Amino acid sequence: MVIQSLDLRHFRNYTHLQTEFSPETNWIFGKNGQGKTNLVEAIYYICNLESFRTRKNHHLLQSGHPQALIQAELKRSDVLHQIRIQITSRGRQVRLDHSAYNKVSDYILSFLALTFTPEEVVLFRGSPQERRRFFNRMQAILEPSYFRILQDYAKALSQKNAVLKQQQREKLPLWNQMLARHASIMSEKRRSFIESLNLHLAELFQAISGRTECLQLEFQPSISIPEETEEGIFQVLESAAEKEMRAGHSLMGPHRDDFRLMLDHRPDREFFSQGEFRITNLALKMALNQLLFQSFKIYPVLIFDDLFSELDPSMKSHIMDFFSQLKNQVFITSTVPPEYVKPGNTLQISQGTTV
Repeated sequence: MVIQSLDLRHFRNYTHLQTEFSPETNWIFGKNGQGKTNLVEAIYYICNLESFRTRKNHHLLQSGHPQALIQAELKRSDVLHQIRIQITSRGRQVRLDHSAYNKVSDYILSFLALTFTPEEVVLFRGSPQERRRFFNRMQAILEPSYFRILQDYAKALSQKNAVLKQQQREKLPLWNQMLARHASIMSEKRRSFIESLNLHLAELFQAISGRTECLQLEFQPSISIPEETEEGIFQVLESAAEKEMRAGHSLMGPHRDDFRLMLDHRPDREFFSQGEFRITNLALKMALNQLLFQSFKIYPVLIFDDLFSELDPSMKSHIMDFFSQLKNQVFITSTVPPEYVKPGNTLQISQGTTV
């Protein structure tokens, strides 16, 4: 998949920008605060119909303007598509090839983008909730039926929490049984997903970094038992009933699962340097890139915002060598002109315009 051209009007700090992109690497540079991240945010929005920075539409509008417009030409599987997205504070209107388009789930599976941003570097240092949200979203894209599993579990959990809050002990086994059924399916799906990522993760980390350590993603379930069957999970939930009654809410289950990265058996939060958090997260995104191609037979657009800060010259060189072998269209933002290799296209941004 390739974004060939972009037309922005009143998006963030862009009054009007028209530009074309290379199907290979696009290096976007300029001083801080000039609009580099705003530009790749628009590119991400084209592919995912959402921002990676905010959930509030009015943040995307240029000050003093009631709407923003994003237009683009994209090529997918040798077919050229025209996209027009109008954004207001109340919502958005999407037109694909001149026709209104409302099927968001189908759209996202047609035009995919992956990001690497400074905020995502702290994914494995922040709260477990953020990690669960990230992996749930990626898993639901790769396996759309997983979204329904998440919904079913969330409904059962809400009902159980209501029972606990109201101290209705006699109703608890019913909802523990329901949660156990959904939890056993979620645990199996999560383990399978982690195994799929780990098939690629170590090799990609070594290719990107030039290092020899083995990188693996580890699943840390809230309910850890030899066999995560429905009956086994139910027994664990029942054994925690009195404790949960006192707490007034559910204390165990997939909504409290966690994930961590291991580098030669060194856990992330205890041992990783800032640079290692950055490079291991990059390897994880590249593993997801592999899975997305295997599932949909298209290469997602890759967006790397401020990727190279806190990395030494040798690591930067390894990364650019790796990027030169990718079949994805790549966007990189930086405060400096292109380094190490000549990209397909270079854009210098100053105060919301190209120089």
